Parts: sequence; C-alpha cells; structure tokens
Amino acid sequence: MGQKAQAESRAREIVNNWTLIAGGVSWIPGSTLVLGAADIKMVNDVAHAFDVRGVSAETVFAAVGASFAGKGLVELLSFIPVFGWITKGIIATGITKATGEAIIAYFRDRSLLPD
Repeated sequence: MGQKAQAESRAREIVNNWTLIAGGVSWIPGSTLVLGAADIKMVNDVAHAFDVRGVSAETVFAAVGASFAGKGLVELLSFIPVFGWITKGIIATGITKATGEAIIAYFRDRSLLPD
C-alpha cells in the first residue's frame, strides 16, 4: 500500500470519527456552533494526514461554511421534540460525512505523497 493510500485510510478514520461525534451531539440545541469548530479540526487533521501544509483560510472556510450553512438550517429542527431531534441528527451526520469525503478528495489531489 502506497503512502497516499495509507494517508487516505487515516483521513477516512478521522472523518468517520468526527461523523460519529456529530451524530452523538447534533440533537442538542445549539450544537451547530460546536460542530462548526469540529469541522475546522477535521479539515486540519485530514490535511495533516495527507502531509499538506499551509492550508489556506479559503479552503477551511469553504468547507466549513458549506457544512455550517447546512447544519444551521437543520438547527430549526431542535424545536420539534423527539422527531426533530432525530431528524436533525441524521441530517447533521450526513452533512459531516459528505463534507469529510469532499475534504479527503481535495487533499488527496493536492498531496505530494507517493502513490
């Protein structure tokens, strides 16, 4: 297995861990603020896995902004007990996973690690 494949495997572990965390806390009202900060950490961790340095603020804000916007919209579901909380959790988890997969693709393409 090449270094880039190993990095991708590690990056996927990072994304999956953050996705589980999002699923565990996303039902809590106001959690989108915390999840936004977690998304920034996820971006930096994935960049590090691919040994990509000097991640631009634009990259972080593009990824996190899209995720935060989506999670912000589902925050309204916090006001609907049980059904809203469950639905919010499912959607926020999906958004985190999709954001993570996009970040993996972005940094895999920019990584100088050997295949």
